[in-house]
Amino acid sequence: MSTPGFHNPEAFEILPNARLSPTARDVFDVLTARQEPGGLVRIKQQDLAKRLDLSQAAVSRAISQLRDKGIIGERQRQGTVLIHPLLAGYESLAHMVNHLQNTTTFVWPLHFPTGNIRPPRSNDPRTDTDFDPDPDGSENIPSTETRPTLHLAG
Repeated sequence: MSTPGFHNPEAFEILPNARLSPTARDVFDVLTARQEPGGLVRIKQQDLAKRLDLSQAAVSRAISQLRDKGIIGERQRQGTVLIHPLLAGYESLAHMVNHLQNTTTFVWPLHFPTGNIRPPRSNDPRTDTDFDPDPDGSENIPSTETRPTLHLAG
């Protein structure tokens, strides 16, 4: 299994418009860090709660908020979550384009404004911290200062 290293940067620029709670944003960060290419995440709510040191009820509320905003899919099997295809990670730009153009890929609507970009919260407690959404090292998290090198398929 390869690690998704490419994310659609324009989609992440509109994410502040979703006005997620800090808990929902932390849950989304963990889901993003643990996803397979294409956005499938295999993790249980109890594991998320343990990782974030939260109650399962708080994680459940955060997942409901992510679902209501369209950031994760409505349907999931036990222990799996699907991140919206526009916010998911992929092996490369070509992999993302192929996945999005595939007729079997369902791209559901996002339920928050996607036009104007709202700046991130100024009081985000994770700002200037060493918050690691995946401390057990299942994959390396690129630093925010490092941009991935894109290789276009020819």
